[in-house]
Amino acid sequence: MKNFCLNSRSRTGLVAATALLLNACAPGQDTPTPTAGINVSHYLAVGDSYTAGLSEGGFTLASQTYSFPNLLAKQLQGVTANAAFTQPLLDAGTGTGYLDLVDFTAAGFPRTRRVAGQAVVRTLINPAACGGADTVRVLTRSTTSSALPQNLGVPGITLSQLETVNLGNASTATPTSVFNPYFERLLPAADSRTYLQAVTTAASTATFFTYFQGLDDVMPYVRSGGQCGALPNTTLMKNNAKKILDVLTAGGRPGIIAKLPAIITLPLLRQGQGLVLEARLQKSFGDTARIYIEDPFGSGEGQHITNSDYVLATALLRLGQLTRVVVGTTSLMLPYGRDIRNPVRNSDVLDGVLELARINNVFTIYNNELDRLAGVYLMPVITEAGTKRTLDLDVSLFNQVADAISIGGVVYSAEPVRGNVFSLDYYSLTPRGNGLVANAFITAINKAYHANIPAVDVNSLPTTAR
Repeated sequence: MKNFCLNSRSRTGLVAATALLLNACAPGQDTPTPTAGINVSHYLAVGDSYTAGLSEGGFTLASQTYSFPNLLAKQLQGVTANAAFTQPLLDAGTGTGYLDLVDFTAAGFPRTRRVAGQAVVRTLINPAACGGADTVRVLTRSTTSSALPQNLGVPGITLSQLETVNLGNASTATPTSVFNPYFERLLPAADSRTYLQAVTTAASTATFFTYFQGLDDVMPYVRSGGQCGALPNTTLMKNNAKKILDVLTAGGRPGIIAKLPAIITLPLLRQGQGLVLEARLQKSFGDTARIYIEDPFGSGEGQHITNSDYVLATALLRLGQLTRVVVGTTSLMLPYGRDIRNPVRNSDVLDGVLELARINNVFTIYNNELDRLAGVYLMPVITEAGTKRTLDLDVSLFNQVADAISIGGVVYSAEPVRGNVFSLDYYSLTPRGNGLVANAFITAINKAYHANIPAVDVNSLPTTAR
């Protein structure tokens, strides 16, 4: 386990920090006089689920309150008089519901139950959705919908939908149409404008922005083990990122661009890494049984998992459970994934031969484009470790928490719930995890704009968004 206390020494350059850096020190350190360095009186946050504040597999008033833009805004307000930050807040007790912890298995995996959300306006059920029937719940419109909020994070929105007309218009929504209920509740009733148009309107009064978008483009493919839908179109992702960043940087508006963290740093995959997972299960079951996965080329035959294959965390609780399998003409009850005759299904694993390589290529192409655009705009970018233009810090938050780090005596790791960073859905962040992300942006602001904005005290935040 490592201890970190990272200091902000202002220096010039295009790249301000590494991917989701850590800038949270132990209490009692000397605090510099807070200064903003730039005009942050009207901050605009643009992005998808992380920006919106999704947490514990749901979207609630509590999760919005602890979104990283809201935590960042509070720190900006401490150095800028009369700075405001509005979010499209849900009413207390409403929202999508969330996951609640029941207990842990012998292997240390959390068991959860779903706490249902409150009544919604209506539902749209698409029985032919990719991966099975899908229900879209239309939520109560935000009270800020007459004037766009400053947090434009929209759960589930993709860059490919940037210019989709009626994306947030419930009056035209059908079970099979492209519709996002979270975008809908930001807008006035029957509003057909696109997300790009909404960002353009909101940016007209913004003095500073953050951009962290693109993870929701890749998550459907990852969550389905590469079986549901096509890979994201990287050309479309790049072109639309440029369109939105052209708007955000217009007139030299300052801001911070964040690149995507490596997908295998998320617990959704990291918890199920091949041989590491196998050893963990062997210790838990007290045996030497291997893990077998289906042949990624579609033969249906089982093969021993490798350390380049990742069982999705959503399937971990089923490993070893007896399920019925027909072998030849005989029906047998065999442990799922722990018998070569009953391998982990392709939909429950991201294999390293095809699927992981494909999705990593998407990340590389997109992140390289963000890095290129940052150079064009002369804009700081929170980037991966190892780039030549990184300033001082080369510590990736998501990589570092995998090894466990200590902040003020509190341990942070990639272990869901117990590690303080990731929530019960193995993907979204806890309030403390959001605090670390907010500090990544603060680190970047301080370095790029010669500011002294205090870091969020992450240890003072709750461990769950409830």
